[in-house]
Amino acid sequence: MSFTQSAEYRLEQAIVPLFSSITGLNVYTTNRTGSRLFPYVSISATPARQPIGPYSGVYEMSVAINYSQTSAKYSETQFDEQYLDVFGGLYSTPTGLREKIENGATDLKVYMARVSAQNPTINVGKRAWQRGIVVSAIVTPELAVLMYSYEFDDDDNSFYLATI
Repeated sequence: MSFTQSAEYRLEQAIVPLFSSITGLNVYTTNRTGSRLFPYVSISATPARQPIGPYSGVYEMSVAINYSQTSAKYSETQFDEQYLDVFGGLYSTPTGLREKIENGATDLKVYMARVSAQNPTINVGKRAWQRGIVVSAIVTPELAVLMYSYEFDDDDNSFYLATI
């Protein structure tokens, strides 16, 4: 499976539209290389575990959403105000976070999504402020939905084992 077909890539791409309403904000995902222009949000999804079991196709994902802005032009107070706009992008409509991510997804079923942590504001190298949000999500790539049509009874066990 290529990276563009992975659950991580699909989840990152589904989160990108949540920040489209913020003017001047650049949004980057894991597969982006090279320089990044301030202000920006970087989105990086990594699989934490498979909660149902191995080869189930259901993944618990940890998504790091980091907001960065130059500290040469902006004070920490100004940075925090802008961060609230980014944080608000996760909650800007009456639908929940899970629905917002699933609406932006292609070939991805989102069972649960929630903000599980926030990282403090820090002044990192290259004179920049950075603050992060961690979103936990349980997802299944839509290709795995084909398995749902299998009959998991004794007569079909041999077919099931051959598929895995």
